This record gives sequence, C-alpha cells and structure tokens, in this order.
Amino acid sequence: MKAIAIDFGSSNTVVARWNIVTNQPETIIFDDLSRPKPLNALVPSLAFVHDAQNEVVEIGQRVIDRGNDRPQPRLFSQIKRRLVNNVRYIPRIDGIKVTPEWVGNQFLRELLLKLRSQQIFPSEIILTAPVQAYEKYLRWLEECSAEICISNLPTLEPPMIRLLDEPTAAALGYEAIAPSVLVLVIDFGGGTLDLSLVRLPKSENVTKWGDRLGINQSEWSEHKAEAIAKTGYTLGGEDIDQWLIQDYSENCEDVENITIIQGSSILKFLMERIKIKLSDHETASEIFFDVTTQSTTEITYTREQLQKLLDRKGFYRILKSAIDELINRAFNKGVLKGDIKNILLVGGCTLIPSVRQFIEDYFTMGKVYSHKPFEAIAHGALMLSQGMNVQDYLFHSYAIQHWDRLTEQWKYQPLFRRGQVYPTRRPLELILRATQPDQSEISLTIGELTSPSKGSAEISFEGDCLVMNFEHQPKDIFQPLQADGQGEGIPQAIALLEPLGQPDCDRLKVLFSISNNRELLITAIDLLTHKQLLTNYPAAKLR
Repeated sequence: MKAIAIDFGSSNTVVARWNIVTNQPETIIFDDLSRPKPLNALVPSLAFVHDAQNEVVEIGQRVIDRGNDRPQPRLFSQIKRRLVNNVRYIPRIDGIKVTPEWVGNQFLRELLLKLRSQQIFPSEIILTAPVQAYEKYLRWLEECSAEICISNLPTLEPPMIRLLDEPTAAALGYEAIAPSVLVLVIDFGGGTLDLSLVRLPKSENVTKWGDRLGINQSEWSEHKAEAIAKTGYTLGGEDIDQWLIQDYSENCEDVENITIIQGSSILKFLMERIKIKLSDHETASEIFFDVTTQSTTEITYTREQLQKLLDRKGFYRILKSAIDELINRAFNKGVLKGDIKNILLVGGCTLIPSVRQFIEDYFTMGKVYSHKPFEAIAHGALMLSQGMNVQDYLFHSYAIQHWDRLTEQWKYQPLFRRGQVYPTRRPLELILRATQPDQSEISLTIGELTSPSKGSAEISFEGDCLVMNFEHQPKDIFQPLQADGQGEGIPQAIALLEPLGQPDCDRLKVLFSISNNRELLITAIDLLTHKQLLTNYPAAKLR
C-alpha cells in the first residue's frame, strides 16, 4: 500500500512517504512549495486566493516568493487554527464566502495536485489533528475528503483517508511508544505554544490506531488516545522575530540605514535567519545590501544576547506558566509530574538551546526527545501504514541483585522498567565493587520486579487475633530469573577478576542493553586492567 502522511501545521506543513529502499519514512520536498534550505522539509501553511470563483489559489513558499505574504484580505495564514477554532468573521472574496473549511480544502487540494504532478498517487492519506480539536477536524475531513482526493484519473481508486491525533503521531515518530503510556507533547512553533498530555491507545496494534473515514470506530476506544490535560498560549517564533527587530531598531546607531532596511520589509527575514542560526552557533550574522545606495549593513547577534532578550520579554516565565498550568490540570486527573516520563518536543522554537535546556531541567525524571522537531509527527503518522506493532516493549521490570555490606542484606538495583522500548539506543551503565576482600569473581544475577496490588496486606497474628497491615506504597519484589533448589538466585553472567577484587575500589563497569529479539546483552570492563571481560554477552531472554 502506498501511503503518505500530512502534518498540516499552523505555520508549516510536512508531507512524508515510505522509502522502500531504506525502509524508513522520508519527507517529500517540493521544488516551488517548500522553504529554502535548510528548512526545505517544510511547506509554509499559507494560501493566497487569486480567484475565489474559479478556485485559483496559490500555496506554500510560492506565496512568499511572489511577494504575496504581506497582510492583505486575499492572504490566509494560520489556516489550521482557523479550522479548529470558532471563527466568526468570514470574508467574502469575488462573491464567495471564504470559510476556514474552504481555505483548508484549497490548501490540501493544491498539495495533492502537486503530489500527482510528481507521479505520487497514494492509496492511503494519513492526516494529523490536535487532540483538543480531533472531532471537529474529523467532521471537516469527512465533508471535504471526496472533493480534495479526487484524482481525475478513472483508473485510480480514491485514497483511503485516516486521521490520527498529533501527540500519538509524535510518540510514534520518536519511537516513545507502549500501550497506555503517558506522553507529553510540547509543540512550540511559529505562532503558538501548545501542550498536550495524553495516554496512548490501549491497543497493541498500531495499524488500527486513529480513525478511518467511512468506518464507524466510535466504540473502539482502545484505538484512540485519551487526553489527560492540555493548554495553549499565543507565543512562538514570530514573536521572537519581532522582538529581535524591535531590539535592533532601538539599538541601531545608523538611523538612516535602519529606516531603509525597515522600509524594504527584509529585516524580518534577516532576523528569522539569525534566530535559526543561533540554534547551532554561538554567533550569527546577516548582511543587507541596499542596491540604491550600494551600501551594506551587517547585523550580528550572539546566543547570549538572544537569551537575555527572551528573558526581558518574559519568554521563559510564559513557558514555565504553561507547563505549570498543565501539571496542575494533570494533578487534578490523578497524574503526578513524576509520572510523565516521555516529553516530546516539536516545532521550531524547541530548537533554541535555552528552551530545550529549560524543559530538560523542569522534567529531570523524564526523557526529553528533541532530535526531529519538524518531522516527528508526519513520520510517526506514516507508521500506521507499515504494520508496525507496539509489542516492542517489555512487559516486566528487571533488576540486578547486589550485596549491601552496611546492612548485610541482598538488595537490588532496577535496570529496565515495564514499558521500556527495545532495542535500546544506549546501554545502561553500572559501576560495581567486590563485596569482600580477595574476591575472584563478580556474579551478575538478574531478576524480575513484581509489584503487589495496592490493596495487598501483610497478615500476622497477635495472640489469637488476626492483624492485617496494609502498605500505602507496596515495595517491589525481586524474583531471580533462575533459582536453585533452596530458592537462591543463579547468576546469568560471571566476570572473573584477575588480580583479585577488593571492596574499597570500583572494579567493574557493566553495560546493559536489550537487542531486537529481547535478549539482555551484558558487556563488562575491568576498570583495573582495562580488559573487556564480557562483550555483548546474551545473559537472558526478557519478556
């Protein structure tokens, strides 16, 4: 099945398809619709209506290149936001009422026409929608699907259309998936900051997630994400561009030059480029050449200057307020901040290093995913067509047993928790010592961690009376994967020490990882001799 995924964003749109050679999703680049490099994965979500009567509409980068992106009645930006909100003002152009639905139809129709001109004829189209406007978006797609998907080729069947909520798509794109797992998506784009905390669908079969148009799946709640909390602010990259323009104008000593640059409307373009460059460099410069005076003006900003500017404008306070608000709403639903382990960053503003650092500092107990902020949603949505199954996670938690010399008791150190996705990208590292003088080996005993139910109680007798002691926070129970006749754990791997180990110094660095077929792989390095005692040793089959 040939499928494409469309992440129809408020500022930019991303279209992806499956590359059968690399067996990976790839973003489709349009020569005249996509932004210039390095942002050529993005199609600006702009529509310019030349003739509403005959549905002559221009979209994407072409609008900008032809100078039609200045505010005017025929230009429509933030199309998606207009679609999902209750817009009361509906302009009339060329005698036609130009509703948000009409503009959305035209944008998608032009996009699909461009795909056909590149000989791409999908049999399935997967679109994404904000979780807070899912039902409204679904109704719009049902109404316009026949119109936008007509191929004008009688030999081709109309493509099947599917809708998936954006947080679930982002989780698939970042591979942060397991049934019913909590994910927080922070979508910080050009015009808005949107936060959505959702619980992923219960179903283990990704191919059934979302909604297929024309098929009643309202009773299939296990295939849809559950919205726990959401919030949004009108703040984004365009505000930062304006702040940079204002800051430069106020501090520029050459009044004549700044008047010329502002009059040319190119200053916003230059500031946007500087903002983007500062995501990867400490200093960014852009040069403006005035053809009338044959003079040049260089504009330079440092990352520190940008950070101080954002601080003065209250940017970080707004970001903190938004996250605090979401955490409070989640708390009212019984979800604690510490329960949120997967934080997914999408949108251009998340490329700003200080923004990423702020979020990582806020969620110290979670994992922040940030390496594909523009394409995670489209690439993730495309996974629906690939038969991907979310059984690639652990059903049990695992730990390693160790002897505590202070308490003279066996204890355990957790390694992987239930829901851990495999194969692991990076190994888990532990440093071990000998537990007694002149130790010849260190045994690695792995076991499952099981949690008693919250209603469990310890039963004992005081005289003839039965006493039940309920624990508010039941402790995990360690059960060795293998045990002898007396119930003692049998080690899954043994590292021989030469010379003998002593309890007063670190001796063994152990790396734990999980392979594609759920094997626990152990690598052990002797810190004294620097020898590799075990290399990806298959210690156990996990479940």
